[in-house]
Amino acid sequence: MNRFSRSPARWTHALCTAASVVALSAVLLAAPGDRAMAQASDPGIAGAYLAAENAARRGDIAVAADFYAKAVAADPENGALLERAILHNIAAGRIETAVALSRRLMEINGDSQIALLQLAAEAFTRDDAAGILEMVEARGDATGPFVGHLIEAWASYAVDDTAGARAALEALQNERTGGAAGEMLSTYHLGILDAALGDDAAAVEAFAITTERAGAPTNRLTRVHAGALARSGKVAEAIALIDEQLARTRDGAQLRALREDLEAGTIPGPVVTTGAEGAAEALFGISGFLTRGQNSIIGLAYARLGTYLNPDLTDAKLLMAQMLRRDEQYDLAIAAYESVPRNAPEAMQAQIGRAEAMQSAGQIEPAVIAMREVVARFPRSIDAHEALGNMLRREERFADAAVAYDAAIKLLDPVEPLHWVYFYQRGISYERSEQWELAEDDFLKALELEPDQPLVLNYLGYSWVELRRNMAEAEEMIEKAVEQRPEDGYIVDSLGWVQWRLGKFEEAVVNMERAVELRPVDPVINDHFGDALWMVGRRTEARFQWKRALSFEPEDKDAVRIRAKLDRGLDEILEEEAAAGEPAIITLEEAEKKEADGG
Repeated sequence: MNRFSRSPARWTHALCTAASVVALSAVLLAAPGDRAMAQASDPGIAGAYLAAENAARRGDIAVAADFYAKAVAADPENGALLERAILHNIAAGRIETAVALSRRLMEINGDSQIALLQLAAEAFTRDDAAGILEMVEARGDATGPFVGHLIEAWASYAVDDTAGARAALEALQNERTGGAAGEMLSTYHLGILDAALGDDAAAVEAFAITTERAGAPTNRLTRVHAGALARSGKVAEAIALIDEQLARTRDGAQLRALREDLEAGTIPGPVVTTGAEGAAEALFGISGFLTRGQNSIIGLAYARLGTYLNPDLTDAKLLMAQMLRRDEQYDLAIAAYESVPRNAPEAMQAQIGRAEAMQSAGQIEPAVIAMREVVARFPRSIDAHEALGNMLRREERFADAAVAYDAAIKLLDPVEPLHWVYFYQRGISYERSEQWELAEDDFLKALELEPDQPLVLNYLGYSWVELRRNMAEAEEMIEKAVEQRPEDGYIVDSLGWVQWRLGKFEEAVVNMERAVELRPVDPVINDHFGDALWMVGRRTEARFQWKRALSFEPEDKDAVRIRAKLDRGLDEILEEEAAAGEPAIITLEEAEKKEADGG
């Protein structure tokens, strides 16, 4: 049997489990029937408890932590409240408070998962790995073994018990506690354990197996794998491995930095050298599995503890920042991004994230200034220029966005098929800033690089329809886009709209009705559907759709036209537009004649 075969389990532990995150969530996050809920009517805790629960539901972590602490102060023996308070204080980064609450909870409930995990992490920071092992063994099998095995492994390593560390990880594999994810993580940790012990050949084997089980490597797995290869004297293989991953990802700052070091003859050390770093790696690895739904607060807490144990774990800091930003906790997200050192390989990614979080928080001008500072600091970075362009485009500053995308495109060397997106983004910015000829050139270039790309086909086709140009080709292009993305309401609407422009009203109704089903609250799609219904004689339904369109806050110019249609009917509006030289409906023959005449 090889080193990755199953071996008998030693014991189970009382920290936390990845496989039982549903059960863990029920303990920490669900409330019906538990003591905290039962006492919610107690005037001493009711207000604070309900405020905490409300804040927790909306994802306001810091506020939830404050109110749970107030509720605990009113009822210090309530274990359920203590668990909630600990979890939210960890997630908010208030580790000292979480430690104090965990010690109190352990006096009430010695099997609390989150308290055990917090106290184990705190013991690592005091170099008390022996105390962790005593705690783990004393708690028996109160909960599941997944994180317990990992913590035990790295505590054993910290006290120079290599055999114990390996046995804990192999026991985790044997139990298949976390399914495929657990087997993959345990093999990965055997690899970083081997690397920490100086056996890079064995580490390479483990990382190769982890990659096979994962299907595709993460950037972090590629880095540790390449590092082990380089320390084994296989620098060329390490560089080739990095190049393969760089071809798969656009987010490769750390990989590029490692590649430069290897080419310069600098060989990286192991990613883990201490027990605390190993435990941090375990918590960070698991946090990535817990970033969605009701488990996200647990995932955030794990990532926080990972950075508590290893302040240099920038990957965990970035994961925290992304989770916080997704949950609209912008102040905490900005702080997490700012915690990444400015000289770290991830510095640019962190600074871009910080600026984008500022924009999401409504700090528009400071965000733009911050993003321009990123560009000034990294003037040769395509990603930095693109991020500035994206920010300006979101703010509808399209002319400025085009300038930013232009700077990114000038850095492309050579231009490759995957770069179609830059021309597409610049083309949108040109089109929205009324620079149509430049926009058309960019859309055509994007299609040259990525033929039949549905987003480009749709945008260019729709633009041609609005300009009454290339109508037959536009219809064909949008049909191709719909074939590739039949569930995209915007693209289905585009097909209906070109059919409407060409007088194919019955066909248009079918596609626009489908578009409304896919995008029921989009004002433009509802407006288009109303126009189609009117032209087939379903006028009451048409007016209903126009009213719906108004309720979804269309742009001002569209709202004016919709109100005019409701007041006077679509026929009169079309007659006025035709008299002004802009007929809304045009046959293919008329469109072709207009183009031939230079119209």
